[in-house]
Amino acid sequence: MALIAHTAQALSTETLNQLRSAVATATRPERLGGRSPYHYTFWYPLGTPPRNLVEAAVRDRLVHHIPAEVRAAAVGVEWWLGRLSPPYAPNFEFGLHRDIGEDPETGALESPMLSSVMYLNDVDDGPLVVFGGEPSPEAQDREFVFPAENLYVTFPGHLWHSVGSRRDVLQEPSAVPEHRERLTVLVNWWPYQPGDVAAEPMKQVAAPYDGSMYPELQAAVTGSQISS
Repeated sequence: MALIAHTAQALSTETLNQLRSAVATATRPERLGGRSPYHYTFWYPLGTPPRNLVEAAVRDRLVHHIPAEVRAAAVGVEWWLGRLSPPYAPNFEFGLHRDIGEDPETGALESPMLSSVMYLNDVDDGPLVVFGGEPSPEAQDREFVFPAENLYVTFPGHLWHSVGSRRDVLQEPSAVPEHRERLTVLVNWWPYQPGDVAAEPMKQVAAPYDGSMYPELQAAVTGSQISS
């Protein structure tokens, strides 16, 4: 069974362009004061009006690209923005990891039902690498995918994963221009809202979006539905 599911052309052209422009502006290092966008995640309860471009895209498009059993069980999503400059693997400070959140009833750290990445641009390096079992450089049970514009990928939320390099997965040198940013929106699908108590290096986990951060994401949300 495949570890990574792929959906090409997941967003409309207009929505993709709006998101890419907003994420590129919102995550500029000078806008974040040197902070990483990976340190801040937000919570969107499914079935409620979207408060920004990301949540509108989740409601109107991405929800249709996940397995039916996840769609039936999910009560909301945890989302955050990604921006990496080359070299992508060394600059991804979280390294090899699994997505986790606190079960508010038990206090246990659990994984989401499904993890996913929405790629906003093409980058010929910095692949997502997902491991079927214990991760290692020699692991055979792994899959990878390179960032491609308007590609949405999903994988089971408990699996180990990382940002790799072209050299790691294809034994080829990178040919990416030094200025090429890797822009993404990341979405975890949960059966409950994980607790918002964050341990370092996270700064905020699964908090409601109030517009004080990333106001660029609100600019193009009008009426009750994003362009489709």
